[in-house]
Amino acid sequence: MRKKDQWNMILIILLIVSITGLHYGTTASPWPIHDFYRRLYYIPIILSAFHFRLRGGFTSSAVIMLVYAPHLLLYFGTLDIEVINQLLEAAMFMVVGVITGYLAEQAYQRELKLQNQVSQLKKMDLLEKKLRKSERLASLGQLASGIAHEIRNPLGIIKTISQTLHQEALEAEETSMAEGLSIIENETDRANRVIKGMLDFARPEPLKLKAMDASVILEDLLHIMKSLAKQHQVEISSNMKAILPIHADADRLKQALMNLMLNGIQSMKNGGTLTITLDIVNREKEEKQALIVIRDEGNGINEKDLPYIFDPFFTTKDGGTGLGLSVTHRIIEEHQGSIEVKSHKDEGTEFYLYLPLAKEE
Repeated sequence: MRKKDQWNMILIILLIVSITGLHYGTTASPWPIHDFYRRLYYIPIILSAFHFRLRGGFTSSAVIMLVYAPHLLLYFGTLDIEVINQLLEAAMFMVVGVITGYLAEQAYQRELKLQNQVSQLKKMDLLEKKLRKSERLASLGQLASGIAHEIRNPLGIIKTISQTLHQEALEAEETSMAEGLSIIENETDRANRVIKGMLDFARPEPLKLKAMDASVILEDLLHIMKSLAKQHQVEISSNMKAILPIHADADRLKQALMNLMLNGIQSMKNGGTLTITLDIVNREKEEKQALIVIRDEGNGINEKDLPYIFDPFFTTKDGGTGLGLSVTHRIIEEHQGSIEVKSHKDEGTEFYLYLPLAKEE
């Protein structure tokens, strides 16, 4: 029972007890005062009907009839017409309680039905949006895959030739030409990274799920990332539960987590702390889940950009491809998980990754 309902029940009980006490504590001679007390019973009856509907209205009126009826015989001693009249009026408690409770029950059921309809409409709207997004991503993936394959081979040839010419320029001590060729090589490498991201996005491999400890995956990844973090004057802090079993594709999950960690490290241009936590949470209406939080102290993300950060090719980073977070989002969803983000400009960003725990066999 909700706390609010408990307080309402206590109030109703106190009202019934107080009014009954007034009846039994007042002599029979000033009878009009009992008429006033009796009508006070309608207050707890109606309150009970509104808060607890049909069951509340019926129960409260039945209890009041049981505690009120002996009072009439106690003071009058005989069953005369006056007592019968009072008993009949007391029966109205039941009528009022049941009718008010029934009406409250009908209103509650209508409200519940309306809420369910609204919830279903929201779910349908969400599914429709996901379907449209999936269709767009599928078309985009096919296009990206075709373009990537067409560009990759010419880029390979360009890089090979530029490396050869670069070496010859160095041997001939032609500094300006060597610098220009070095720029060509760097830009070719960047283009290749974009193409690799496009291919990863367009044609993801099926997951190879295995039961494993989430903390082990994170520990392996932190070991890899520490040297890079040190180069950027970033300290990595971690706080993890010892054993949290999940079903995961270790390589793909590491790829998703690495994208987030790299973004966090790169966002802290003046150094800072990258905090990684692993815990178990019990989300509303869901089973217990593993929660991975990746928190940085970087530039943060503009509020207007937050709804789009997981969209393909959306980026606010110079030289970024806009595919890293899209790939991360899809990998987490493929693991039947979810990802959320909180960010404040110039204060930092937090990514929350929820993954279902492996069930005990």
